[in-house]
Amino acid sequence: MLTNATKKIKSIPSYLYRNYAAPRIYGIRDRRILLKNLELKNKYTGQRCFIIGAGPSIADTDLSKLNKECTFVVNEFEKNKQYGTLKPKFHVIVESNYFTEGRPEYWRERFKEKDRNIPVETTMIINLKAIPFINKHGLFKKHNIYYVGTQGIFSKNLPFNIKLDKYVPNPKNSVLMCLIAAAWMGFEEIYLLGCEHSFLAQPTGQNQSLGFSHGYSEENSKLSETKTEDLPKYITAKEMNLDYEANIAHVLQLFRSYRLFYAKVLKVNPNFKILNATPNSFLDIFPVVNFADIKLHENTRT
Repeated sequence: MLTNATKKIKSIPSYLYRNYAAPRIYGIRDRRILLKNLELKNKYTGQRCFIIGAGPSIADTDLSKLNKECTFVVNEFEKNKQYGTLKPKFHVIVESNYFTEGRPEYWRERFKEKDRNIPVETTMIINLKAIPFINKHGLFKKHNIYYVGTQGIFSKNLPFNIKLDKYVPNPKNSVLMCLIAAAWMGFEEIYLLGCEHSFLAQPTGQNQSLGFSHGYSEENSKLSETKTEDLPKYITAKEMNLDYEANIAHVLQLFRSYRLFYAKVLKVNPNFKILNATPNSFLDIFPVVNFADIKLHENTRT
């Protein structure tokens, strides 16, 4: 017991640095990059948008109904067969697997392919840690990119920032990053689609699934755990051996992050609302609505 208490005491300085000091230090260092995000501040005040996750329900949703709405998509969404019809306004990528040297080769190659597959008319919002990788490989030279800085976690014990001209807490997934960006841009009515968040309903790891179900086909979904020589291309050893208890901890932090973010936004703007239009979703932080009941815009978006 004494050993555990000692470890916790020793971890306090590290915790304070990662979650309080580091975001401020990095924000000063990367100020020039982050200042560009002021172009987006309150650009869409009072408007609504749709954030489309990667959940399997998207495969059964007619996204053509949204091609005159302002839409955010994430990560591998260009694999979706409806991507060309939807013509999303924003494509958000914050997961570090895509651009971190030494991580699985598959995701780095997928990031390079996005340069060709994502239309230049779609605005990119990308983790600024990707800048060295992007510059090294000459990616997205024709795209309009806004970079976001992430550091630390959402915590009720320390103040955190949600303004994109400074560092924000690590959102844990791109959907939450979309929400942070949408709030910054002034959107007040936000609908979520493809956000089942059923991570704990699907066992992952060794002798289990190698990933979560999505609304599009994936090369790594056909992998066999027995072909160990193929696995490092797609998944790290740590991810392969992730146990259920560790997965619970990750999901708990993600849901807590949603709740803390939403509470902070509402203090600033009581009119801000997030509605989950995903069928059979575990994400119960936000009120649930039926997608079919939403009256969609008929006018051309701007």
